Amino acid sequence: MARKIAGAEVLLKVKQGEDTLIPVAGQQGMTVNLSADTMDVTDKTSDGWKTYMPGLKEWSIDQDVFYTVGDASNKLLLDAYLNGETVVVDVLAGKESEAGAIHFTGEAYITSFPFDFSLDNAASVSMSLSGASALTVEVTAETTP
Repeated sequence: MARKIAGAEVLLKVKQGEDTLIPVAGQQGMTVNLSADTMDVTDKTSDGWKTYMPGLKEWSIDQDVFYTVGDASNKLLLDAYLNGETVVVDVLAGKESEAGAIHFTGEAYITSFPFDFSLDNAASVSMSLSGASALTVEVTAETTP
């Protein structure tokens, strides 16, 4: 059965060590950005209309978090940024076995890690992660009873 999901159900997880995925602490808003270039393939037979075909794809994630002192995920992300290392990210929109759930997995560089220390709010980071590899996108198939 189709259902809408709340953004609060969708978590960004990062790989810690070889096999462990841990949720990023303090998560607020997240955007998974998918985009593609286009190539102009207009020729004299296109009747005065420009025509295009798809080009290279790219992906990124924008993630807002409350910075959590002493948290392993926040330290892992800051260390990856400072050392110019990639992180493996995992996002699941829907439940693991739910038909139509979307699972995003890939390796990314953290390209922005700005801290916000406002007087009237908790300390936060609005980080940007840019794909360093192809993004794996899996949509859970509908099962037949």
